[in-house]
Parts: sequence; structure tokens; C-alpha cells
Amino acid sequence: MIGGARTSAARIRVGLFSAAHMHFDSYAALLGARPDVELVGVTDSDAARGQAAAQRLHLPWVALPETLVARSEVAVVTAENVHHRRYVELAGRAGLTVLCEKPLATTLADADAMLEATASGGGHLYAALPVRGLPAVGRLRQLVQSGQLGRILAMAGSNHGQLPPGWFLDPALSGGGAVMDHVSHVADMMRWVLADEVARVYALASNRINGTAVEDAALMQFTFRGGTVATLDPSWSRPRGFPTWGDVRLDVVGTAGVAALDPWAEQLEWFRSRPAVHRVAPYGPDMDALLIDRFVVAAAGGPVAPELATGQDGRAATAVTLAAYDSIRLERPVDIAVV
Repeated sequence: MIGGARTSAARIRVGLFSAAHMHFDSYAALLGARPDVELVGVTDSDAARGQAAAQRLHLPWVALPETLVARSEVAVVTAENVHHRRYVELAGRAGLTVLCEKPLATTLADADAMLEATASGGGHLYAALPVRGLPAVGRLRQLVQSGQLGRILAMAGSNHGQLPPGWFLDPALSGGGAVMDHVSHVADMMRWVLADEVARVYALASNRINGTAVEDAALMQFTFRGGTVATLDPSWSRPRGFPTWGDVRLDVVGTAGVAALDPWAEQLEWFRSRPAVHRVAPYGPDMDALLIDRFVVAAAGGPVAPELATGQDGRAATAVTLAAYDSIRLERPVDIAVV
């Protein structure tokens, strides 16, 4: 937040920086529906895409990101992965509070520059890692931290998905494939549940499912500083006909018990024979809505919920992702330096 103390009646001015990511529409709709938020415009490096988004949302199109920064108190960045640093640095140095889509960055140098920019401007950087904010994940964290599962020996996670479109398959814009896209969510959830950091990563990857320019299949193993071993499958392995986009799951094995987490289990499945249809309608909590609620409270100067991932959390998840790529390239386990 900028401009000193905020009155309860004031609305936070939020600028939307790029419509590249598929989460843009969700965040924009949630923010636009809030009485305490004023959406002040859309900017985008792709003018046609940005103008179309602005028209769709009945918002001003702002050609220059610097102009949108000057109109805003808060920035929501949903650009292509490699462009996160550009927008976050610009907004952060101007003192804006920033929510940046995952992965926070495609290099640690970019992540560090983003953190430095927001710190130097007096703002705050948050990472869009909403899975940790789901009530079921919070309950799992309580079970682990209270010792009810004993010493945690192992975890097995997945974040499967369908093959995404467009720039996600262009390494010059995405920075990578399924590993870059999907490791952050589960790595952050594991860190959050364990209250521990990943010390070592071993990963394998290929593009044999779809033959894309980036990896679409991967398997990896993490070793945490406290000794817990974890596995993760982040593959884009779900076909177009799959009833949902994918999943996020986590199994935890302790010396005193086990827990199985499926945050999307609260859903209605329905079928039809002619034509054949299988659909899933979730009725559980909306993780994007929970993320935006917590972010707006923090941006308005209220308490920062522990479920709201910080820029440092985003950096830690990025470090795990990049260690996975190093392991794939070197064909051996890779240690993550203590920072």
C-alpha cells in the first residue's frame, strides 16, 4: 500500500499487468466484484491481447505500463513467466504492493531483483500460490505440526494437468514446460505443511507425451533438511477429454499415522449417454477467491495471513524448480544452497 493510512471507505486502485496467463480472468473477476477495489486499467506487451481483455472487462486500455503504475496502488501481474520481472520491478520500485502469478520467476537472479525492487520501494511482493490457502491444506498442516502423524517420513504429491496452449509451450516466454508450470504449487504446499525447506532435488523429464518443445512429463524426488523424502509428478498428462483440468494431491506418511489430501474431492460428477458426457462440478472452496481475499486485506494494510505466500515463498519454490532443471541436465541429484 502507498499513501499512508487507508480509511475503510477508500477503494484500492488495482492495475492489471498483462492478460497472458489463464488466471487473469479469474483474478480480474474476483477483484472487480469487490466493493473495496477499483480496477483502473489493463496493460500488456501484446497490445491486441490487452485491448481485447480491457474491452471484455469494460476497463481502460493503458498502452504504457509506467502509466498504469502511476494510476495504481496495487499491481496484479499475470504476464508470461519471463516478463514477471519487468512488471514487478516497475511496480515495486514505485511502492506498489504486487501479486505475481507463479512461478515467481524463471531465474533466481530475476526473483532476487523483484524482491529487491519491492523492498526498496517500500511495497510488498506476494506470490500467487493459492493451494496452501485451502482449508484442507491448513488442516493437514495442523496434523503435521501438532505431531499427530509422528515424525514425517515421506510425502507423495502430484499436480497433473492438460497440455496448456500458446506461450506455455514456447521456452523463450515460459522458461520451461511442466516443471516450470507445476512444481511451484506442490513444492510450496510441501514446504508449508512441513515448515521445512528442500535441500536436494533429483528429477527426470521428457516430452514424449505430446512431442512439444518443452518437457511435458517429469518425475522428481525431494529431500528436505529435516530428512523427509518426497516425490512429485507435475506432468501435463491429462487428455483433452479428461473431466477436469488435472489435480493437486498430497499423501503424507508419518511414524504415527498417514494422511491423504485431495483438495478437489468436493465435487459433483454427472454423466449423460446421448451424446456421451462426463462433467465435474466442484462445490468446495475457491482457492483463487481465498487468495484474492487475503491479498486485498494485506494490500489495504491489514494483517498478512500466513496462508498468503510471500515473495520469499515464491523464491523458495523457484529454487526447487530450477534445481530440478539442473538435475535433469546433469543427470544427478542437485543440492539447494541455504540462503
